[in-house]
Amino acid sequence: MRALLTCALIVLLTAPVLAGPDELFEQARTCEDEKLDPACALALYEQILREFPEARVAAAAKRRAESLRAQVGEGNEFAPQAAAYARLVEDADRSAPDDVIRRADALAATAGWSGAPEVALWVAEWLRRHGKLGEASTRFEQVAQRWRGTKHEAVALRGAASTAIEAHAWARAEAMARRLPASEPADRIVRDDLLAQTAQGRSRGHWYLIAWIVAVAGTLGLAGSLVQARARPWPPPIEVIYLGPIAAVLTGVAITANRLIAPAVITIIAGGLVVTWLSGAALDGLRTHNRPVRARAVAQVAACILTVAALGYIAITRDNLLDTLIETVRFGPEG
Repeated sequence: MRALLTCALIVLLTAPVLAGPDELFEQARTCEDEKLDPACALALYEQILREFPEARVAAAAKRRAESLRAQVGEGNEFAPQAAAYARLVEDADRSAPDDVIRRADALAATAGWSGAPEVALWVAEWLRRHGKLGEASTRFEQVAQRWRGTKHEAVALRGAASTAIEAHAWARAEAMARRLPASEPADRIVRDDLLAQTAQGRSRGHWYLIAWIVAVAGTLGLAGSLVQARARPWPPPIEVIYLGPIAAVLTGVAITANRLIAPAVITIIAGGLVVTWLSGAALDGLRTHNRPVRARAVAQVAACILTVAALGYIAITRDNLLDTLIETVRFGPEG
């Protein structure tokens, strides 16, 4: 009731200066976005629909009115909950996580309120956005179970599948995606896209593991070659003395030019220097002891190439640069 009186007062006070539907719509957006008063905004949207049904903003007002009416209830009986939800969304990133979750759970537990599933979905997405993927996935699945058979189930299943993909939980992602409805073409596109992302992620995960095995095996093999050659790692071999300044320049360029790719570049350069150091020192040791070098050199060059390639795959996959690299190769750099 207080919200309705407030809204009526605003309308009365502003009536002399409102020239038409555009100004009413702007006032409604102010009530909705700044005053966090959905009941007031709803009253203004409905005023536009009553008085200016042919106005340019009438379609947008109708969409917003339908959404807000679902939140506040047919008789505005849930106006306090709708206002509390608006304040929660506004305050969430400035509040303690436990407080956000407590307030959201209290609102989502409101009996008979059609806005409850929206709040439950919102807090699940909020947790996902803040990196709490396990809890977010659980909450998405709870929404799908609690509101089974409604439009909220599909939204929750999409959220659960996307969260599982982000967490690299491929089996769960596939299970959630396969539960999505596929009766309509748009639904099938969404489901197939999530399944494709899952398959791609699983494949990349396998290659990521293989890359780690190759990188570790190559480094240990070169270290073992150094020990077997009875060589000393200091002073550094000529290869490192030659490559060191180049590596430093490339690192500096990467850091100053594009901080997004800098960690990957540094990983590849540092790994390349390490394996080059191990390989060069081992070969110098063989030469010092007048032992055959050619076969060992060929094997170590191959080990260096494989190790650096594996480190490159690890770096670009870890920093989510693989898709960017593929697009750059396929279509060329932007600009």
